[in-house]
Amino acid sequence: MHYTIAHECRIGGREINQDRATWSATDEAVLMVVADGMGGHLQGEVAAQIAIDTVTECFRREARPRLTDPAKFLAATLLRAHLIIVRYSDECRIAAHAAPRTTCIACVVQDGRATWAHAGDSRLYLIHTLAGGPPRVAQTRDHSVVQNMIDDGSISPAEAASHPLRSRVFSCLGGEEKPHIEVSRPMPLEDGDLIALCTDGAWWPLGERLVTELGRQPLTASVPHLLDAAEHAAGPGADNLTLVAMRWESPPAAANDDPPFCDTYIGQAPLSDAEIERAIVEIRRRLPTKTNGAT
Repeated sequence: MHYTIAHECRIGGREINQDRATWSATDEAVLMVVADGMGGHLQGEVAAQIAIDTVTECFRREARPRLTDPAKFLAATLLRAHLIIVRYSDECRIAAHAAPRTTCIACVVQDGRATWAHAGDSRLYLIHTLAGGPPRVAQTRDHSVVQNMIDDGSISPAEAASHPLRSRVFSCLGGEEKPHIEVSRPMPLEDGDLIALCTDGAWWPLGERLVTELGRQPLTASVPHLLDAAEHAAGPGADNLTLVAMRWESPPAAANDDPPFCDTYIGQAPLSDAEIERAIVEIRRRLPTKTNGAT
């Protein structure tokens, strides 16, 4: 595999950075994960860290050196992260309405194909640049109130950008409801394709600039440049901002006419109490002794 990855996570104008991001790789598979701890809930940064750690640790355990089924892996591990966050909230006796929650987007690249899963409004873009024309883009659909309003024609995309319910999501990891986890079809990658995972603090101020400008420079330059632009556009109250980007550099894959998204998986990951307890102990070992906002 030949690829380049760059990522950056910033606090923006907030007191706490509740965004988390990482990537991991074997000789045959790559994992990228972004999580955005939700404001208005206690310890959103803890929920995001649990999500990142859970998905990454499962990848390191199961990708030896490849995953049997990336789609099932993603559905199962995001659900596993949700259950661990819920157990953490219960053990800390945090009221259900204030329990830690996070959005999450995760992507696996294996066999020259990208597969991704998400809950919430952290996004993935798959960008294929066409010679002499606009890029072809596949994009996740936000699990949000305003996206539903756009879909039913109640508001336009332009109106959604300033709608008071813009940050209200209906699926996340943590909380009382089982998450709606949406998983893509495996998408063949072509030489030069770009994959971007980001939180709403990055995609909302940038709009189309993220798609049109990401590939204009090496990723090590374009990622910080775009986050600079997002911070400037958002102003002093800028949200936390995170962007992870990959440029695929292998020879073109075979053509595929499949649409960009598949039917939804609702992952079923049997998880014993003992497994959850072990995971919580490990997460606590990694977290600071005192967490801002703890009860």
